[in-house]
Amino acid sequence: MVKVDLITGFLGSGKTTFLTDYAAFLTGRGERVAVIVNDHGAINVDRLLLDDALKDSCRLEMVIGGDSDCRRRRLKTKLIAMGMGGYDRVILEPSGIFDVDEFFDMLFEEPLDRWYEIGNVLAIVEASPDRELSNAGRYLLASQVAKAGKVIVSKGEENSEEARRELMDYLNESLELFQCRRRISEKNIYFWKLGEISEEDYTLLSKSGYNSGEMVRLPIDETEAFDSLFYFHVKIEDTTKLKEVVESIISDEKNGNIIRLKGFIRKNPDDPNSGWIEVNATPRDVDVRPIPVGQELFIIIGENLNKERIGSYWMEYRNEV
Repeated sequence: MVKVDLITGFLGSGKTTFLTDYAAFLTGRGERVAVIVNDHGAINVDRLLLDDALKDSCRLEMVIGGDSDCRRRRLKTKLIAMGMGGYDRVILEPSGIFDVDEFFDMLFEEPLDRWYEIGNVLAIVEASPDRELSNAGRYLLASQVAKAGKVIVSKGEENSEEARRELMDYLNESLELFQCRRRISEKNIYFWKLGEISEEDYTLLSKSGYNSGEMVRLPIDETEAFDSLFYFHVKIEDTTKLKEVVESIISDEKNGNIIRLKGFIRKNPDDPNSGWIEVNATPRDVDVRPIPVGQELFIIIGENLNKERIGSYWMEYRNEV
């Protein structure tokens, strides 16, 4: 049987960063690993980053776009293909807008139930999660935490014991809200310091397993509950002020409830050799950094988004490639 691990977590929690390090650990100990990444919306902006990070260490496949039924069929098709590929482990990283029950339903269907066994469900949660999530958003967060063998807390290097306790209280309130009996305690949580996960800790995380985490199941269609906007070939007057522009977009309530903004822009839009800047932003954190590869694209995910108003923050953009 091929082990399949699910790395889940809400938008911007750090799933892709953790996945690349975790995959490197598994391949480093001799496992043949395949990775499937599913993004919300019609385009996956992480493909270049993952290609560069994973190199040739493991096979990488993408599933993008489509409604929930279409996405499920595509995921199942990918898993069937990989089930015949001689891999020891498949890692699935779905969109941050993902109901984990869908993963369990799929793995218990034929022929996947004959080829795969569930290894681990790892839920990445920010140390300071958005406490203003809509009911749909909080349901998805609860579904991810409920099934996790281990909850991995990201972006919490400076958090106090009091902040950690507040996080656990918030997660448990979310579980209780949807009638899940599971409660998160210190033994269920791993506090992740970027770049500081030891070999021993990775070994323990790779044996985390999963939890049944039964809870009320809501009929949420992620493609209807959340919007995805795409802006191609974006230009602004001064890329040194990119962070301020992104912060303004996210903080302006008239733009809608923005959950995640990510993408790339050229340092000098008029110079194809000027290099790239990556943006990875949530309402709690805006990260802007130079990067060797990129593509002229921004994706914004959220609720009740105003495409024209958000577009007005850019000096220029295109709706289509």
